[in-house]
Amino acid sequence: MIFWRVYDNQLYDVDMVNKLGFSVSDPSYMPDEYLEKQEFVVLRTAQGLGDWGIISAMPRLLKEKYPNCKVYVPSIKLLQHLFDKHKSMWPSWGNPFENSQHIFKNNPYVDDFVDSVDGDIFHDHYRIYDTENSETPLIQQILKFWQFNKNEYEDYQPELYFTDEEIHFGDAVIKEHTNGKFGTLLLSDRYKSKTNGKIEEVLKDNDIPYFYWTSVPIKETSCNFIKKALDLRHIHPRIQLYIKSKAELNVGNQCGVNDSVCRYTKTYTVPRSSDLRENFIKGQIYLR
Repeated sequence: MIFWRVYDNQLYDVDMVNKLGFSVSDPSYMPDEYLEKQEFVVLRTAQGLGDWGIISAMPRLLKEKYPNCKVYVPSIKLLQHLFDKHKSMWPSWGNPFENSQHIFKNNPYVDDFVDSVDGDIFHDHYRIYDTENSETPLIQQILKFWQFNKNEYEDYQPELYFTDEEIHFGDAVIKEHTNGKFGTLLLSDRYKSKTNGKIEEVLKDNDIPYFYWTSVPIKETSCNFIKKALDLRHIHPRIQLYIKSKAELNVGNQCGVNDSVCRYTKTYTVPRSSDLRENFIKGQIYLR
């Protein structure tokens, strides 16, 4: 893996490393001079929706620790400038640089989306990991680098803030297609049709209508027996997230869209591997 530095709106390769960040046995921390300025930028170098979603509590946590600080998120323009040559790493998204907006739109703890940042941006490669505790959530690893104590980042689950217009539209979709009680099913392009049967078990135990998004036609999957509410494929990502936040349950293979709503409702997830590493989120029900 390449450790990157972002300085004066440019991306630089620093070094090849076996693991991103700094070991808890030999840690480095955010410079005091940066913290004293209280002008903070939250940046992920990965641009999937879930990549941003799993650190979405960070602006609030920064404001709670530093009440007078300003918190900024790079704009679509700046993200594209920094990472456009790496865009092929996120093929699931038409424009992956919009995903930060899908996560942080209307967030009261984000002061602005910025097109330019002077000096260093301490992004997600700056983290403190513990090889003895591999399933330490990424946001906690990052905030350790930001000199947070454990009690200051315990409430780290992803969080979203919807506009009145989004809530009104989402509620109308729910009302049109269900009687108010529903679930959602997500089978992304990483889903394998021959799995351990755990997703199917959850669906059969919860016999309610499901909004669904599947990478192939649902009739070609092992979940084709569900009561279908609506295919979410052509629904805006923010509205999908709102609908999921109001569901009785969300179920699917490990995917950032479901990760991003686990604060609000039961979320059943088949993980990609036995060790979730930094992608672990408390509150999710992992179907291991």
